[in-house]
Amino acid sequence: MSFFWQAVIVEGGLAVVAIVVALCFGLDYGAHCWCDGETVSFIVWATLPLVAGYFVLQALPLASLQRIDRFIRDVFWQHMGRLTLGQLAFIAALAGIGEELFFRGMIQMGLSAAFGMSEWLAIFLTSLLFGLAHAITPMYFFLAFVISLYLGVLFVHTDNLLIPIAVHALYDFFVFLYIRFTPQKN
Repeated sequence: MSFFWQAVIVEGGLAVVAIVVALCFGLDYGAHCWCDGETVSFIVWATLPLVAGYFVLQALPLASLQRIDRFIRDVFWQHMGRLTLGQLAFIAALAGIGEELFFRGMIQMGLSAAFGMSEWLAIFLTSLLFGLAHAITPMYFFLAFVISLYLGVLFVHTDNLLIPIAVHALYDFFVFLYIRFTPQKN
């Protein structure tokens, strides 16, 4: 099975699990998801700090960051280098939808709703799980944890699940494009 279809199954599967759990436990994602001009503007502005952070990290001469960059580029070229821009966009969109429905919608919202947990503790615990799910290296765990904190705060601040979904998807697509069109550092 190709990497594209594996990604579709994994990321789409996260969305399906999150939707089934929402239906079983009465989590209403629809009440927390809308789009208007203000939402689109917020999504664009909220994506910029992640993109800027990516460039800052690319410029830092830290061995741990350089190892992550080499690993990501190697994985990208091994599995995604021949994918079309449309396929890359589809994977990025599914990652945003699947991972954010699962982590922000099901886990973060579920912890707050089902257990009466404070939103901030729910963000922290959800971000730990998100970091662990992305723990390729200790540094990658930390970076994923910080990004998850950011996405969790966006959701709490706006009460709109579409915002972390779209920001996540746009950021992933940006990284895919950047890796595809820039040479690897030596």
